Amino acid sequence: MFRKFLAIAMALPLISIGITAANAAASPWSENFDAMGTYSGIDFDGNTTSLVTDQPAGEGFTSGKAIKLDNQGVAWAGTKFVLPTSSSVISNANATASISVYSPDALDRCFMLKLEGPGVAIERLVHVTSGWQTLNINYATDYNETKNYNVVALMPNFASVGCKNFNAGKALTTWYVDNISFPGARDADEVIIPENRSNPQALINFESNDTSGYALIDFGGNVSSLVTDAPAGGSVGSTKALKIITSAPDWSGTTLLTKTKMASLISQSTMVAKVNIYSPEAGKLLMLKLESRVHPSQVVEIRQTSVVGWKTYSFDFTVGGNLELDYPKASIFVDFLGTAKSNSPWYVDDISFNGAVGACLEAGCDNGGGGNGGGGGGGTDLSNYTSPETLLTFDESDALGLLAAGDANPQGVFGGGSGAAVNAPQNSDRGASLALTKAGEDWTGVNILVDQTGTVRYTNADNSKVTFNFYSPKGNSPVAVQLFHGDANVELIQYAPFGWSTLTFDFATVSAWSSNTAYDKVVIFPDFHVPVSTPSDVYYIDDVAVNGAVTTSVVPATPELVKPAATKAASISSKTPKVGVVVSSTKGTWSGSAPMTYKYSWYRCTVKGAVTTKAKPLASAKCTLIAGKTASTYKLVKADKGKYIRATVTATNSKGSAYSTTKTTTIKVG
Repeated sequence: MFRKFLAIAMALPLISIGITAANAAASPWSENFDAMGTYSGIDFDGNTTSLVTDQPAGEGFTSGKAIKLDNQGVAWAGTKFVLPTSSSVISNANATASISVYSPDALDRCFMLKLEGPGVAIERLVHVTSGWQTLNINYATDYNETKNYNVVALMPNFASVGCKNFNAGKALTTWYVDNISFPGARDADEVIIPENRSNPQALINFESNDTSGYALIDFGGNVSSLVTDAPAGGSVGSTKALKIITSAPDWSGTTLLTKTKMASLISQSTMVAKVNIYSPEAGKLLMLKLESRVHPSQVVEIRQTSVVGWKTYSFDFTVGGNLELDYPKASIFVDFLGTAKSNSPWYVDDISFNGAVGACLEAGCDNGGGGNGGGGGGGTDLSNYTSPETLLTFDESDALGLLAAGDANPQGVFGGGSGAAVNAPQNSDRGASLALTKAGEDWTGVNILVDQTGTVRYTNADNSKVTFNFYSPKGNSPVAVQLFHGDANVELIQYAPFGWSTLTFDFATVSAWSSNTAYDKVVIFPDFHVPVSTPSDVYYIDDVAVNGAVTTSVVPATPELVKPAATKAASISSKTPKVGVVVSSTKGTWSGSAPMTYKYSWYRCTVKGAVTTKAKPLASAKCTLIAGKTASTYKLVKADKGKYIRATVTATNSKGSAYSTTKTTTIKVG
């Protein structure tokens, strides 16, 4: 049975704000700000939004009100509108939007319009030109009709110039937005009937009894073939395996299987897929990807890190898999995101979904350790192990923690990076910390805890968490923690914000983790599998806690306030200064702490000023203040005739004020 949609009230507005705007098409949800008394959006991460009536003129300009966005700070700083959770700004009938945007210059800048809802998000990044323009955006490709998209987030100057420069301190730019329109918005009366789906068991073993219906489709430069000469130690009884050679690019892979759209390769009780893989190198990234055919953007990707030789890897889709959707398509990636790929072949065999049982490796089922940490740890007698509370502070007295500051032997940094115990950087009162310089491989990491006595394990049934304080020099940086016992391993990934944060990795949330496995090694990967930067980024780790020890939460320092400073001078239009003409002033570009306000002052001058200054007009400029004129525009009057006109912009924040004075008009007012 196909999904059905009953739009009971599609013609009715979701909310009434702005739907009668003269310059915005009437739609179920639109906003032209004319009826808005106080700005009702929510600013985030450094953006400051205000309602204005002096927005710049140009194509797309509208009378009445617009919003002005003074944008700075982190890459994704912006503002958002939050509607009731029972509503959605897009629907199956119409998943488009339009918005009028004013960009301050012709540099390569981007505007992000992101839709969010409970457990779902769609991003659209658009390159913009200088001045006003209307952006028409289509979300249909990624739309999930079973979800509500009730948050509209605007992120001007996303990431700064070039649209990918994720530096921490994005310079201030000023944008304007008007006439937001979502003609396909729907309310809670739309009824959704999910389709019935099947969850077929599937085992791809490439043998004569293989009924999976596999179809091998290479992409991105992958070359795969069925062979009969796979390395020894593979699946018991196997006569064929899949040989993969991957060289470039980073995302090259092979699609293994595509079922009908109403079939799913995962289900409530069987979220783990298993694969026997031969790797020619250790430390490389493996990924198994599942995709929805109805919603191509709905994918879930699970990654593992390779060891040399054959191993059974378990890919647990509990984290990321949406059981409201079907995932009939599976693809595999070996040496995913590798920066220096070789032509050494990889081999894949016995890929199992939905509880199908593949052949064991010759070394034993799950390679003696549950593949990804499941099972009983290879029959380990847990009575030989203790689980002591352990806290690494990296202070001089912390001998165990200081071992992590050296090269891995076995505790310490690996992958080409380096470690050192140093004073913690800004926004922290933590004292010493472990500074990890990420250089060399994209999987650079640190063996933070390694037991060599065979008597200590770092998680148990009562203590499944690894916590620590982490400083990242960039936002949205993936941090991975892996637990090992022999070949058994389990992994969790979180995304760290810029600066200090306290990260908690609870392995009880991963079905492959087992309290019966004596995990005796803890590994931390900063900026996991992201290519290293030039110069190399430095990440800081502190207060690593296991077995019930407590990580003290980071206490951020009060951020230092910075007085305004003009980075680009204010300017005025001055082509034909005649009585009755309106002269306008830009405020220029400013650095300094938000929020910041701007005031305009206008002057009549008897001396031509050919340069801008960072002060009010000097006495030598022979300028007189025009009383009461504080807007960004000024209409020339008879008293101005025969004079030059110039403007001063005063920027003010809690730290103080600064000035930017324009040149005068190029000629006297006629």
